[in-house]
Amino acid sequence: MNESTQLNRRHFLRGAGVALTLPWLESLNAAAPAAKDAVPPKRFLALYVGHGFAITLADDHPARDWSWYPRVVDGKMQFGKSMAGFNEFTDQTTVLYGLEHPRVIRANGHGTADSFLTGSNIGDAVKYPSIDQVAAGVHGKKTRYPSLVLGNEGGLGTKGTSRTLSYNQFGRPIPSTNNLLALYDNMFNSDPKLQRGNKRQLATGRRLVDRVLESHKDLKRRLGRADSEKLEHYLHSIRDVEKDIERMQSWSDTPKPKVDAKQLALEATVKEPAAFIRTMYNLIYLAFQTDTTRYATYMLQSMGGGAWDNIPQTLGIGGNHHGLAHAGIGRNPVGGGLAKYDQFQGQLLTEFIQKLAATPEANGSLLDNTLIYYGCSNSNTHNNSNYPLLLCGGKNLGLKHGEFHMLNDRKVPLNNLYVTMLNALSVPTEKFSDSTGALDDVLLKG
Repeated sequence: MNESTQLNRRHFLRGAGVALTLPWLESLNAAAPAAKDAVPPKRFLALYVGHGFAITLADDHPARDWSWYPRVVDGKMQFGKSMAGFNEFTDQTTVLYGLEHPRVIRANGHGTADSFLTGSNIGDAVKYPSIDQVAAGVHGKKTRYPSLVLGNEGGLGTKGTSRTLSYNQFGRPIPSTNNLLALYDNMFNSDPKLQRGNKRQLATGRRLVDRVLESHKDLKRRLGRADSEKLEHYLHSIRDVEKDIERMQSWSDTPKPKVDAKQLALEATVKEPAAFIRTMYNLIYLAFQTDTTRYATYMLQSMGGGAWDNIPQTLGIGGNHHGLAHAGIGRNPVGGGLAKYDQFQGQLLTEFIQKLAATPEANGSLLDNTLIYYGCSNSNTHNNSNYPLLLCGGKNLGLKHGEFHMLNDRKVPLNNLYVTMLNALSVPTEKFSDSTGALDDVLLKG
């Protein structure tokens, strides 16, 4: 190895510490304190379960009562046993059938989680950011954390089996966090010792960023054109880190909100899945209630294997989730394993929604100002079309609820819905990824 190559390698290694901190800073980065809005803010939460739900639309199917999709009776949605909690919120819920990302239909059926909030095929040369990060880029400076990127499994996963729903401005994945205690500490723990440690970490990060930025000019002279362009792309991210550190330092002396942590099982693990998920929802609730953030993504189940894929075994309802999804809804009138897993997730979600609905705000409830987006990028296992999707809440965002929209005959790209959602969140958007317009079906008529 020649001297120039060794020097380049050392420079990149020295910057690697910053690169490794990028995901945390981008998903939980701080913003400068700003005056609070006069009206309650608009919030967004995206939730995802990989592999698919137990679904059928056939009324004569023996397991129809366990289908994730509701029936429509006398013009009103009636949810079955796996989603029964939503019967309390039919007037605040929209269900959609027939949407998908066209560029992903023929992709590997294990790999579509990567595209759920972006519409980008993992093979695309240019990838789009996820919609939560688009919104956070516009309004994120108003809160301590522009966004939360969460996942039960945590991290990135691998290309095609992502463990995160969020992608930055370059279309790169932002690792999700599953560290409950760290989330609580970062958002709500004002322990002086912890605060001093955070300040030291920020100061160390700032010095490291300064060294990388100071050395890049010398390194650039030693690189060819192609490598020089890669370096500039990398340095753009480093400069973003520099800005994030500055914002975090500006917040470091701002008191954190005081919250009641009694209902938070911060030590919960995958061995107590209900307690873990409930605590994550409670942390999201507290973050929204205190305006610590306005945007969050939460991957409840990836398409990879591992401990979280085995939760159905922990619950005593069957094998791993992937295997249950291959079996589909089945024909058992008392509910198969996949349907009962859907019920498990649905009960925890509606418990969270009940808490939002019971929390008053100036113009209604926390739910009225929060748009929840829940779904999957498979209809049946590894079938990348006709995504099962649900919207709940956001009454004050101009959404029209109470309907089950069958859109499969219209060939509407899912990104049309994302254009509509971004505009509802006061993020002016005419086009997102491969959108062809907005999806006005879910809006109140002005």
